[in-house]
Amino acid sequence: MKIRIVDIAKKADVSVGTVDRYIHKRGKVSKKATEKIQQAVKELGYEPDILARNLALKKEFKIVCLLPDPNETKYWERPDSGVDKAISELSSFKVTIEKVFFTPRLESFNKACQKAIEAQADGIVYVPMFLDASLHFAEQLHQKNIASIQINIHLPEAQPLAFIGQNPFAAGEVAASLCDMARHENDAILITYISKKEQEYAHHHARIDGFTQYFDKSSSAKPEIHHLSLKIDEDESQHELLLTQFLEQQPQVKIIYVPNSRAYRIASILDKNQTNKIIVGFDTLNENIAYMQQGIIDFLIGQQSMSQGYNAVMLMFNALFRKEDPASTNYMPIDILNKFNMDFYEGVLK
Repeated sequence: MKIRIVDIAKKADVSVGTVDRYIHKRGKVSKKATEKIQQAVKELGYEPDILARNLALKKEFKIVCLLPDPNETKYWERPDSGVDKAISELSSFKVTIEKVFFTPRLESFNKACQKAIEAQADGIVYVPMFLDASLHFAEQLHQKNIASIQINIHLPEAQPLAFIGQNPFAAGEVAASLCDMARHENDAILITYISKKEQEYAHHHARIDGFTQYFDKSSSAKPEIHHLSLKIDEDESQHELLLTQFLEQQPQVKIIYVPNSRAYRIASILDKNQTNKIIVGFDTLNENIAYMQQGIIDFLIGQQSMSQGYNAVMLMFNALFRKEDPASTNYMPIDILNKFNMDFYEGVLK
């Protein structure tokens, strides 16, 4: 049964006008009346008709999504698809959702931030990829009273309305527990990943910290842990040379932990050289999935990246239109994936 304003007023023992002012935020309502209306709304199970309310509004909201270019960085294909899903679902409402892409370089990020500011948005969903630039961007948003939601990388100093992403430290601990179960007594572990020099993201370091601190706190004997840094702008043959030489010099390394989405690059080198190691990495890129299905990558940590893009837009829409206050931190699940359950995973696009 549709709940009417008059039903709420009768239940709360207040006037219809008071309920109307409360629901549509058209004037002051006393604290006592507010409490009575809130209780009546809860008991009656009232939900406002947001479509009708939206059609009555003259204002059109604008949301800008500031994301890494999915053509440049494969990980962002799925969050971008999540944004597209939100755009489709909100097409009946008076909201414009624009996407602004940047390549993972500081100059491109700064230009995209400026473009987002100039778009005169009511809310911005963004990835704070570069610390200092992101803090400057956040300061501009606060000055212009533009709400913001961070996705994937959490920069709490920027004081966003909300954050959606994985807890990277806990994800590192989960990865360490998998390695711990897989290793034998004298096995060593190698931590390595391929990135740009300017892409030393805080969440990657947190994944490493969570991983190493797991073993610091473990009651079992701590394994020897090595680190090997590879840069994406180096030639792939150089990566192969560095990794194969390292593994030859450290034959006790049986497990490789890759704390970002490029586990497939390490897997391709091991596959080419017919080297058998246990590999634990992150994210459901098609390349990672392919090597998992071949049995070269053993585990991937998933974070439902498509849902991150979708939920960020929906949270911003609800904050702007429904005046809802989202939780400041919204952690995504830490999903353990292998070749046997990969086909059923929500985060994989078919």
